[in-house]
Amino acid sequence: MPTERGPLGRCLPVLLLCLPLTVLAGEREWLGLLDQATRNLQNGNVQHAETFAREALAEAEKTFGSAHRATDRSLSTLGLVLRFARKYEEAERVLRRALAIREKTLGAEAAETGILLNNLGDVLQARRQYREAEQLYRRVVAIFTKAHGEDPKTAAALNNLGAVLQAQDRYRDAEPLLLRSLAIKEKTLGPSHASVAHTLNNLAEVMQALGRPEEARRMRDRALAIHAGGSTPSKPH
Repeated sequence: MPTERGPLGRCLPVLLLCLPLTVLAGEREWLGLLDQATRNLQNGNVQHAETFAREALAEAEKTFGSAHRATDRSLSTLGLVLRFARKYEEAERVLRRALAIREKTLGAEAAETGILLNNLGDVLQARRQYREAEQLYRRVVAIFTKAHGEDPKTAAALNNLGAVLQAQDRYRDAEPLLLRSLAIKEKTLGPSHASVAHTLNNLAEVMQALGRPEEARRMRDRALAIHAGGSTPSKPH
């Protein structure tokens, strides 16, 4: 609440009562719009999600200002929606703006900053800007390893870094990252989780490119068994 300044006299109690109500009303409107954007995105209604995300951003900027954490959250949500809408160029601009706010408010090494770096990396990879995506994913791996240890979030970051190296035909560099991701996923999620199959498929492509077709086949067979819901062969040595 602002400090009293100037000869406000008897008007002061009215101002003190009205100001919080105005801010809270704006905050409720913003939260409602952000929630609708998230719900529609989760339900696969990307077009409606984009409409609500844009309205949430406008409300956040009006209520809180352009550099507030609420604006950061709105930008992050809009950027994610635009990524799913395949509007990658705008998504990149939006996420870079969110990143600038988050690094300033939370710090460059915060776990929440890592989430945003990962989303921006996904957009850059979709735009074939592999080198910068790689740099961002390396930051994410470092942040998540420190914040979470051997956790599915860290495993996902390792998988993403391995995948962007794979996209650059750097298969030998990708292999140890994907193997580490696989080990963490199997330990934390279980050997039959769908996310395990995702990394197995990436590894199969890497093994094939490195001239190890039998290992590639075993990886693919395990991934297929997971997707089919059946039993999987033992982990290859």
